[in-house]
Amino acid sequence: MWLTNKVAQILFATLISALLISSVVVVTFADLGTQNFNELSPPVELNNALPGATGYNVYQLEDGSLVLNSANQTGTYLTKLDANNQILWTQLIHGGQDSLTHLVVLQDGGFLLGGIVNNRYVLAKTNSTGDVEWSKGFVSGANVNYMMDIVEADDGGFVWAGFGEPHIDGLGWIWFTKTDGAGNLLWSRNISGPISDCPSHIIKTGDGGYVLSDTAYSFVPDQAFFRLIRLDAEGNVLGNSSYGGYGYYYQPECNGVIPTDDGGYLLLGYLWRKAAWIVKVDADGEMMWNQTYGESHCAITAALQTSQGYLLQEYLDGNRTGIILTDHGGKLVWNTTFANVTMPVGMEANFHSLINAQGGGYIMVGSKNDSTWLVKFDYPKEPKVWLWGVAAVLLFSAASLTVMPFYKRNGGGT
Repeated sequence: MWLTNKVAQILFATLISALLISSVVVVTFADLGTQNFNELSPPVELNNALPGATGYNVYQLEDGSLVLNSANQTGTYLTKLDANNQILWTQLIHGGQDSLTHLVVLQDGGFLLGGIVNNRYVLAKTNSTGDVEWSKGFVSGANVNYMMDIVEADDGGFVWAGFGEPHIDGLGWIWFTKTDGAGNLLWSRNISGPISDCPSHIIKTGDGGYVLSDTAYSFVPDQAFFRLIRLDAEGNVLGNSSYGGYGYYYQPECNGVIPTDDGGYLLLGYLWRKAAWIVKVDADGEMMWNQTYGESHCAITAALQTSQGYLLQEYLDGNRTGIILTDHGGKLVWNTTFANVTMPVGMEANFHSLINAQGGGYIMVGSKNDSTWLVKFDYPKEPKVWLWGVAAVLLFSAASLTVMPFYKRNGGGT
């Protein structure tokens, strides 16, 4: 009789366990089935009341707040949002059609904006609440000028790279310049390759010097190169490395460069009339690999290194912007497109417009329907791990139902 009861208990416990665990597994896999780990979630707009028609740069500060610059035909604005994405303040930094397109967050808690106004380089320094402390203009001697990038030097001064042309659409040179923290000019360097160079992005190096990405033009008609230029703390050229400029890669345009975790760099841009192009180089500037993406006339305008590889911001045309994820070797993992979203391109492509968000995900700023567009997107949430914990508890309970009666009948317990 006891054996019959024991068998019944075992069968009953096994049946209950199977039903409970099956239910948890079904729910868990149903949850997994709703997730797509190869794509980002749709962008969530953080604030739809931002000034301007185009956002250029966005930064997230240590307290989770955001600061960005934006502009329209009437001026350039600096805006700060709190950690809940509500506007704390907005300041009109410069009035007029010319925009201060570049923004840097400074060591003293203030901000530096830069751009071209009436064909002069202009820097505007603000305090932490966006009040302008000083604004200064600089003349390079070129007939046409473009502000390409600005960084804060280790000593609190400012270094920027501009592009000067003798006339519109003419070949020009790099104007590499430094001021002190009050905006007083310390030195400037004219840098050019065989014919012309157009800079795009500055990276500070550990020895106090700089790495500068640019497009270098050669004596061969319509031929150009991605180029990395190494400079010392005084702006003197130490050496350079070039990529492309032949065969399929004869006419690239370099929109920027980011440092990579292995000590190397990722250069980004496009091959004229062909496709977006990125080039991965090691710490010595030797090319490791290169990859093309997308359709004709598209370009990479910003990039981030992620745990999975590289997240690339892609300009597709005047009315679409894309995001591409590659693995660490540049192989395409997935891409997605945002309709009616535009980003500045060409010589104005190098902005801090795509950033890592605190707590995960990414934040991007641009323009949509002639309004500043500030959004966050992320990978779908991980599967509900707690379901697996429930399954483990149920399995333990079922095992107890099976073992305890046998244990008690054989003298165990009380």
